[in-house]
Amino acid sequence: MIALGIWQLGRGAERDRLKQAMVERPTQPVLDYPFGKAGDERYLFRRLRATCDEVTRIEVAGGKDAAGRTGWRQIATCVNRASGASFQTQIGVAERPDTVVEWDGGVIEGLAAQAPDDRGFLERLSFRPSNRAAMIVASEPKAGLKASRQPDPAEYENTSWAYAGQWFFFAFTALVIYAFALRRRWRERA
Repeated sequence: MIALGIWQLGRGAERDRLKQAMVERPTQPVLDYPFGKAGDERYLFRRLRATCDEVTRIEVAGGKDAAGRTGWRQIATCVNRASGASFQTQIGVAERPDTVVEWDGGVIEGLAAQAPDDRGFLERLSFRPSNRAAMIVASEPKAGLKASRQPDPAEYENTSWAYAGQWFFFAFTALVIYAFALRRRWRERA
C-alpha cells in the first residue's frame, strides 16, 4: 500500500506537469489536425483545423452551450479526402435532441477534446485504454446551432494526490490493526 501511495505521488507530479502544458496549449498556433497521431494526449486543448470533405453521420450527445445551458451536442463524423482518414467534430449545440442538422462539411477550427467513448459497458470494465482520438470542438457553430462550450483545461482534475493520501491512510490503518493484534497476542501469552 505504501508503494502504491508513492507511485500515486509520482503520478500526481506528472499530471500537474500535464495540466500546466494543457493550460498553455490554447494560446499556441493553430495546427492542422494530426490524423496519424490523433489519440496523442499532447494534442488535447490545442487549437486544431481540418477540412471535412464529407459528413458520414451526425450523433447527438448531452452537453452544454457556450452560455452554460444544457442542450444536445451535434457531433459530426467527417472524412478528409486528402488523408483518407475520418475524424469527429462537435459542430454546435441544439436545444432539442431531435433537431435535424444539415451540414455538408467544410473547414472546421476549434479546441481539441477527447472524442466520446463509444465502448460498451463490458469493454469499459476491462480497464483497457480507450484509444479515443481528438475531437475538434468548433469555435464557430455550424448549421444554425448554438456555440459549444469550449473545453477548459482548468476542469482537468488531478486525483492522484487524493489517491496517494488514501493509500497511505490504508497503510496506516493496517499498521494500527496489526499493532492491536500483536498486543492481544502478547496479553494472551502473559
